[in-house]
Amino acid sequence: MEGIRQDLQNVIDNVKQSVRSTKEETSSRTRPQSQSLVQHKLDNFDCPLCDNTGYIWWRDPKTYWDIHSKECECMEHRRAIRRMDDSGLAEHMRTFSFDSYETPDEDSAKAKQKAQLFTRSTSRGFLITGQSGAGKTHLCVAICHELVKQGFNMHYMRWRRDAPELKGKQNEPDVQKKINVLCNIPVLYIDDFLKGSVTNADLDLAFAIINDRYIKPETKTIISTELSPNRIVEADEAVGGRILEMSRGFIVQAPSTNWRTK
Repeated sequence: MEGIRQDLQNVIDNVKQSVRSTKEETSSRTRPQSQSLVQHKLDNFDCPLCDNTGYIWWRDPKTYWDIHSKECECMEHRRAIRRMDDSGLAEHMRTFSFDSYETPDEDSAKAKQKAQLFTRSTSRGFLITGQSGAGKTHLCVAICHELVKQGFNMHYMRWRRDAPELKGKQNEPDVQKKINVLCNIPVLYIDDFLKGSVTNADLDLAFAIINDRYIKPETKTIISTELSPNRIVEADEAVGGRILEMSRGFIVQAPSTNWRTK
């Protein structure tokens, strides 16, 4: 009997090793390894329950011979890590959280409270305005972090970096694919919205993205900008009106303190 048990244990060990090898091989074929990940642990997360295979194995206590498996609870955490990595905000998310956001005054405390409430709501938009260095990006990244943990896929758009590549080129197939991602991703964070000189091409691109998301109730749009709500409406009433409607109840004025200069 002892020999049979040892043989069975060898079978289980071989199956676990096979699963581990298959997962590693599949990952290397389908998804490039991020430099932020530790190669010998899936997604920089070590799970002693499944030995990083992603599955829990056990023998049927009645028959002893039958082997069963189920997905380990660590897999949801790993998926959240991968969503963060795919969002373009992974490094920011490791630094900017609700816990690390300081609230030395009432205004910053209210801004944080509103941001946290948004992550638990069904609202479709969050708009935060204020001067540079006021912590707008910190709060928005913290929101994104919480939504990613809830299972949302998200994308990070830095307006001044990304808009020049897209505006005025909507008819080009490669550009249209990128715009489609911005229009359809469940959560979109636009940082520094309409920062700098605003041209008609900027407004056309803004309308294409915002209007498409406006008619998709399943999407969430997070926007940080130095422009006041009134300035956004003045720039383009159609764009501003849609943003304000989506963000109703979650339009936040960032504290006036510039943390970068303190």
